[in-house]
Amino acid sequence: MEPETDLGDRAIPEEVGLSSGRLARIDRMLSSHVDDGRLPGAVALVYRRGHVAYTAQAGTVTPPTGTPMPLDAIFRIYSMTKPLTSVAAMSLHEEGLLDLGDPVGRFLPELADLPVGESTSDGGHRLVDAERQITVIDLLRHTSGIVGGYFGTPWILKLYEKAGIRAFDHTDVAYSTSTQDLVTSFSKLPLAMQPGSHWEYGRSGDVVGRLLEVASGQPLDALLADRVFTPLGMADTGFFVPPERAHLMVQPAEPFAADTVMRDLTSRPTFISGGSGSFSTVRDYLRFTRMLLGMGELDGQRVLSRKSVELMTSDHLGSLYGTGPDYMPRDGYTFGLGVAVRKQSGLSEVLGSAGDYWWLGRGSTSFFVDPAEDLIGLFMTQKYWRARHYQRVFKNLVYQAVID
Repeated sequence: MEPETDLGDRAIPEEVGLSSGRLARIDRMLSSHVDDGRLPGAVALVYRRGHVAYTAQAGTVTPPTGTPMPLDAIFRIYSMTKPLTSVAAMSLHEEGLLDLGDPVGRFLPELADLPVGESTSDGGHRLVDAERQITVIDLLRHTSGIVGGYFGTPWILKLYEKAGIRAFDHTDVAYSTSTQDLVTSFSKLPLAMQPGSHWEYGRSGDVVGRLLEVASGQPLDALLADRVFTPLGMADTGFFVPPERAHLMVQPAEPFAADTVMRDLTSRPTFISGGSGSFSTVRDYLRFTRMLLGMGELDGQRVLSRKSVELMTSDHLGSLYGTGPDYMPRDGYTFGLGVAVRKQSGLSEVLGSAGDYWWLGRGSTSFFVDPAEDLIGLFMTQKYWRARHYQRVFKNLVYQAVID
């Protein structure tokens, strides 16, 4: 069966407190950035008060020539996988299959007693005992000490490199292994910091994925299908793209790196990345974000309780900030369980509201949900190294169109 492309109830922007004229600024931005080659193509959507008030498509599926961008185009959403995995974790938490305070060693014994790497005053380093074990919530909020992205202590990252752990790797070589192989590699490496001591973005999401497999007894893709994708009708979301839908898969204007060969997309990978491995569409991710905005429920299907969504979208860092990406803890945001969360209206360079939350993917996909404004914004493209730029630009363009 072909997935539905209907986005649900639509409204004229003014009917839901948005300006058509101001939303047209998004059209002009997209046209300009596609015409001059900054973007290969993009899809954008704005949802408010139960209605889709705006959609836009620009560019092509396969640059520099190809099929015009359809509304149901499929994108690599990279780190926008993390909120999906976090919802699955909260679902298991609700059933008592895991507790957020559980030590990770309960499920992954090889990670129970890892040492911590410390830099010394003379420029060297040493290994010390961990003050406590990593917990499940440490993984979800990136306070685990497992790094391996682009950030962290240089000598720790060199150990990761020697172990073959690359930053959010999506090559065929990386995906010929398994999530258990990754956990085994981490079991031979020190943590970059004491668990719970501060925030550091990295490969925790992939470890969460393996932990959920052990806790549930299901492969991660099956678990997410059962608990998230199928209940929400997210027919085009998963970890590979069926051959009959491959023509809708958006290709980047350039690879992630000159020496990177993107993996085959049309068959199930061995490595199911809970941190950054999934694909989705604007329609599907709208259904996911509407569930969050609906405090765990969409169209009569309850995925999480209201209290679980509240916990996910609350401040889980306090003062535990680290040295990760430049967008944390800037712009007045902290981190919840899989999403960045705005603590207050001020202390920010970006338009928004206290309590709004968002995340993005390396290919410059992004979303935000604003419960106070009953507002969702979705932006999907495939442009590497510009994710934060387009997240900010799009968010500002949506908020400047609010007129009530």
